[in-house]
This record gives sequence, structure tokens and C-alpha cells, in this order.
Amino acid sequence: MKIQPIPTFGTMLLLILLAFGCDDKEVVSELIVPNADDMESDIAYDVTMEYTDDAKKLMELEAPVLKRRTTNPEKDIFPEGILVTFFKEEKSYATLTSKYAERLPDSYLVIASDSVVFENVQGEKLETSQLKWDERKGKIFTDRFARLTRPNEIIYGYGFTANQDFTEIEFEKTTGKRPLPQLEGLVN
Repeated sequence: MKIQPIPTFGTMLLLILLAFGCDDKEVVSELIVPNADDMESDIAYDVTMEYTDDAKKLMELEAPVLKRRTTNPEKDIFPEGILVTFFKEEKSYATLTSKYAERLPDSYLVIASDSVVFENVQGEKLETSQLKWDERKGKIFTDRFARLTRPNEIIYGYGFTANQDFTEIEFEKTTGKRPLPQLEGLVN
């Protein structure tokens, strides 16, 4: 004859907990499936990047969000836009803004798109839908339509190229040019 073990208090408690724990209750948490893009990216918020040469600030890039894609090719994505401030002798001389941008670190190229505006301290303003900036050469360019507003004229055209100082400006094809009316004699 075999002797049956008598259930202990611990065994009984475990059985009771299992019985009450197996009813249909609300789900406490949902399964979160990560996005494949997010798994290959690092994300940072309220980003400020400073570019220097010989301890002199040349440029400062600010963005609300930076997604750094770590797969090949590496890419920095700024889905909420950028503000880039250019410096010469520690003074700001130009800004670049856009609602979206990508930076390709391996080729030192920034591609700004969606409401791109480049302005300098001389009162010149370039507006276009996409602008590329070659960090190494210090050149900005686009093959898209662009509008350049100066204190005394507005120039429209395609194929814009300039140095980032905005001192050497060239359109491949201008489609229009008009003088701005002078506001002499107006009193505020």
C-alpha cells in the first residue's frame, strides 16, 4: 500500500491563488511592438550641436528632435525641423531654418526641406522648398525654384548656388527680377 502525502498549507495557498488568478479580468498592460525604424535609431530631444574650428564657433544647429539612424548609411533626421546659425569671428551672420532636414555625416551634407529660409545680416533672404548645404565646401545650393529677396530687389530662379557667407551668389536660370519700391519719405 502506497502512502499519499497530505497537502501542506503552502501547496493549498498556491492552488487557491492559481484558481482566483485565472479569471477573465481586464488586461493590465498591452503588448508594445517597437517600430523597426526606432530599433535602428537613437532619439534625442532639444538638441544643440556646435561646430568649431581652432576653438572658434563656426555654426550652431538646434532642433526639437534628432533621430540618428545607426544602420548603413548613417543618417541624422530632424523630423521637426532645424535652426542653423552661422558664425564668423564669434558673431552671427546668417541663419538657416526648415521644417524638416536630414544630415548625411559620411558625406558632410545637410538636406533641408519644407519651407527653407536662409537669411543673412545684410538683409538678404533666400526661400525655397529644398536646400542642400555642403559642410566641407561651405556651399549652399538647390536645383529647385528659389526666391532671393534683397533690400532693393527680388530675384526668382532655378539652380541657386552660393557660399555660406552669402557673398558669392549665382542662379543658373533666372525667371524674374523686380525692384522693390523705395519707401523714402514715409513717417511712422
